[in-house]
Amino acid sequence: MVNAADGKLPVAPGGLISIYGQQMAPLNLATAEIPLPTAIAESCLTVNGVAVPMLFVSPQQINGQLPFNVDGNAQMTLRTPGGVSDNFNFGIQPAAPSIFRTGTAGPQTGLATITRAANGELITPTNPVHQGDAITIWATGLGRTSPAIDSGMPAPSDPLPSAIIQPTLQLGGVTLDVQYAGLVPGAIGLYQINATVPRTVPLGLSIPLVIAQGGGTTTLDVRVVK
Repeated sequence: MVNAADGKLPVAPGGLISIYGQQMAPLNLATAEIPLPTAIAESCLTVNGVAVPMLFVSPQQINGQLPFNVDGNAQMTLRTPGGVSDNFNFGIQPAAPSIFRTGTAGPQTGLATITRAANGELITPTNPVHQGDAITIWATGLGRTSPAIDSGMPAPSDPLPSAIIQPTLQLGGVTLDVQYAGLVPGAIGLYQINATVPRTVPLGLSIPLVIAQGGGTTTLDVRVVK
């Protein structure tokens, strides 16, 4: 069981998750229902007894949203037409920022989904971060928000649901100005971080971008130019 952004642990309330196994559902089936259903193809997941809103099921994988009202030491159980799984024990952190690695630019795939406001395109070695840029980072795992949102429901646009634990961003050791960090309006379990890059950040091919939030961090390298 991992977060659905970079396929790693940890996970946080409200974040998108992927669960891998065998005989998890009798068929492949995705849903566009709103709110997200808590059972698809007669498969149902619970965490600490709370039903998990699900996006997709298959025999080997289930995608869903970790409920907002679970945290700490947790126990997951899967119920299917074929029976009930063993309990799976794991930990839920208050915040676990994770950047999606699903971006595509030409032949390049698996890119971090960070875009430049200047052109709306993904940051790549040929579309690098510029000093003074405004950027948007697409992520999951930023945890609970204010106002609170029901699990399985799209986020509203007014008021914007901001992360209760606000992340800090550094690029090459220089702190970025964060304008917004919270759920994406109209989306479920998807968060965005809007930030401005100072003109004092160092230049280079592999400058570390670090997101820190509630004791959790995630880091990746980006190219920075003037």
